[in-house]
Amino acid sequence: MSHLSQTPSEEATLLARGYKLLRKLGEGCYAKVYLAEYKPEHESDRNSILACKIVDTAIASKDVVRKFLPRELDILVKLNHPHVVHVHSIFQRHTKYFIFMRFAENGDLLDFVLKNGAVSENQARIWFRQLALGLQYLHEMEIAHRDIKCENILLTANYNVKLADFGFARYMIDSRGKRVLSDTYCGSLSYVAPEVLRAYPYNPKISDIWSLGVILYILLNKAMPFDEDNIKRLYELQIARKWKFRSKVKDRITDSVKKLVNNMLEPDVSKRWRLDQIVQSEWIAMDPRLLVLTPAEQTALNYAIEERKRHEEKFVKREPARTESLVRSLFSNVLDKSKYLLISLPSYIALTMRRTLLVIYLAYTHFLSHIQLQD
Repeated sequence: MSHLSQTPSEEATLLARGYKLLRKLGEGCYAKVYLAEYKPEHESDRNSILACKIVDTAIASKDVVRKFLPRELDILVKLNHPHVVHVHSIFQRHTKYFIFMRFAENGDLLDFVLKNGAVSENQARIWFRQLALGLQYLHEMEIAHRDIKCENILLTANYNVKLADFGFARYMIDSRGKRVLSDTYCGSLSYVAPEVLRAYPYNPKISDIWSLGVILYILLNKAMPFDEDNIKRLYELQIARKWKFRSKVKDRITDSVKKLVNNMLEPDVSKRWRLDQIVQSEWIAMDPRLLVLTPAEQTALNYAIEERKRHEEKFVKREPARTESLVRSLFSNVLDKSKYLLISLPSYIALTMRRTLLVIYLAYTHFLSHIQLQD
């Protein structure tokens, strides 16, 4: 099995867990993807075909090992949405991480478009809605994808789409509960938003929407909206809105989808449409069935919203305790310093000041505890 770059001990470890690598599907700088088979130990008659991404930290960059890979693993285990790739299992052996996930029987969206050409507007509507709902779920979980492109959108046996590859994904809330911006260049040049190219901190959620707009354009045109490799020139074209629909599709697509693409490829981030506007857009509403979430879609969205609320409440509860601690320290400091007033001022003035400060402090702590009880 040398063609799998797999040692006998690795093969034995995988077999003990019910997995067997079949053939290599592709590789990158520090990761390889294999077709794999899974046979549960007590159900040998039932097997599943999966994809296995193997990340070797021995050859990966320090940024990948310390920052991007831990984020990816942490995010993957939390995701559960019908339009986001499903992870079967993750485990580590020595320097390698094995990530088993659902196999996309029909490849990725780029392969499909290159092979079959532009997609009909009706089909594009279905796929685009699925992607928008998957991205909405991620954003409710305070996760930005940061690398949305056709190669990272997989097609299942039933030709449904799944958003995949979370190697550049990150949380939008830090460990202190503060919202953070991105300052890292992420993604592929053809899909990246103008605010990313400016090399200033940006909101990656809003940049994800630009990339989603590029996807929709590609589905309808079998072409990129911007065909430019020079970053400075590409930025200028994006800001000037120098793109247009191909002549052979312009006259046969609806004004509604043109409006949607225009509002997603909006260079002004304050005017770019948000996901709630997108999923409820006039173009999506042309098929009323698509305005109604399936039970699985609704369950996933509800969970994401509740998870975000729980996360926010955790930090809200920490704030009063932190505030009380600061106030206690401040009053303690003032009281200590007031002792020195006894040396230079009449003792009754200093004593009055200390008593006044103490009364204020006790009143504040009583008020604070009353608020906490109400919460």
